[in-house]
Amino acid sequence: MSKVLSGLASVAIFVAGPAFAEEATHRQLGPHVHGQGTLDIAIEGKKIEMELLSPGMDIVGFEHVASTEEQKAAVEKAKAKLADVLAVFKLPASANCKAEAVSVENRKETHKPGEKDDDDDDKPGAPQHSEFHATYTISCEAPENVTGLETIYFNSFAGAQLLNVNITSPKGQTQAQMTRDKPALDLTGVM
Repeated sequence: MSKVLSGLASVAIFVAGPAFAEEATHRQLGPHVHGQGTLDIAIEGKKIEMELLSPGMDIVGFEHVASTEEQKAAVEKAKAKLADVLAVFKLPASANCKAEAVSVENRKETHKPGEKDDDDDDKPGAPQHSEFHATYTISCEAPENVTGLETIYFNSFAGAQLLNVNITSPKGQTQAQMTRDKPALDLTGVM
């Protein structure tokens, strides 16, 4: 992951304070809200690095460990779809962007003894929730032409309702949201 994304994460942890740090030591994955994912975008020179985190419920309709062949196939299909970054997140053709590196995982969250969450039937130590984690490195021959970002994410994944977007570039940091009703971002002036 780039220094920019690492720096963004460091700033987020510093701002969130000790409560967040304590929570992070108790969970393998951070807390999530069904319907809401996070997309971090770091832009530096001709490189765009993106990191997507989304609850399993949003992507495949369940969060437990895939146990049936149908569930396992749904997870693999979702991972393949997310791996095609430039189909899911469309950049202007004039920027001439190409995916350089892609990683998509379905990660599990476990609970420690005595830990509680929203579900009353959780058993300590067992995977309770999952989330999809994707990282992308994209290079653009004409980064100045990256004036927007459109997504088919919401059309592809029935449970997805909102992406909280954090953008870091040499011109500063900004936040935005993408939704089913607003699946595009204006990136004019960010590059």
